[in-house]
Amino acid sequence: MEQGEGPSISPDVVTSAVWDGVKEVPGVLDFYRTPLQSLGEKVRLERHGPVRLDDDEDGPLLEIHLVAEAGKDLVAVGEAAADAGATYLARTTGARITRVEVYIDDIADPAT
Repeated sequence: MEQGEGPSISPDVVTSAVWDGVKEVPGVLDFYRTPLQSLGEKVRLERHGPVRLDDDEDGPLLEIHLVAEAGKDLVAVGEAAADAGATYLARTTGARITRVEVYIDDIADPAT
């Protein structure tokens, strides 16, 4: 490990921490997963899941892919999810999150 580097955080830990932060946000139903991602989770393949934490020249970037509830204000859902996910991840892992991108990849009716 080079000087100044912190420990590596497992993608599963990042995903779990972000889910704990966003699951209570009104309008968030679930993480979005492609069929291949869902299969990969079942057979434990390396994959890019619904949450990614990358680091580039601009600092840490948290990317969250969600399924939102139909009829909700998607901008408000995205903003609340970004804040909740980054805050909870920072609190649980110590990772300082400077940028968050939220993608609403699908909309669903929770009644169906």
